[in-house]
Amino acid sequence: MNHANIIFDGAAAELLGADGEGWALLEKVLDRAAVLYAWEQLGGSETCLAMAKDHAMQRYAFGRPIGSFQAIKHKLARMYVKNTLARSNAYYGAWALNTDAAELPLAAATARVGSTQAYYFSSKESVQTHGGMGFTWEVDCQFYYRRAKVLAVAIGSERVWSDKLIKASDLIEA
Repeated sequence: MNHANIIFDGAAAELLGADGEGWALLEKVLDRAAVLYAWEQLGGSETCLAMAKDHAMQRYAFGRPIGSFQAIKHKLARMYVKNTLARSNAYYGAWALNTDAAELPLAAATARVGSTQAYYFSSKESVQTHGGMGFTWEVDCQFYYRRAKVLAVAIGSERVWSDKLIKASDLIEA
């Protein structure tokens, strides 16, 4: 299904880079965008963790906060671990972007994959921690879940970035 059909007929244009280098330039732009997206996804993931933790500390079941139950503790701990790994990868991407390092394709793919996984997982687990309210208008969890799904495909799916990660790591090792 097409959302739009744009036709450039006789439009003025300027060549960016040398003839035939368009895809290489686009790859560079996407690597830079991936690092920035990673930070946005990490922020959403951290917010999901904070919302889930706050709810778990305030919601009572059987006379005690649900955050005292082992299943909820493990859920929150897994969210924390994924977020911490994603943060480390995002810092790696930011370093590579800031220094224009040769490792930028590897760092961008690493940051993108880690943050995509962390955001989706945290948003999903936040909905679950909130229980039946998690996907209603009463709580904002559903907005983060939807945003995680949209950002996961915005500049290429997780599979695309995983493939880029594999290719970039092969180039670094060679």
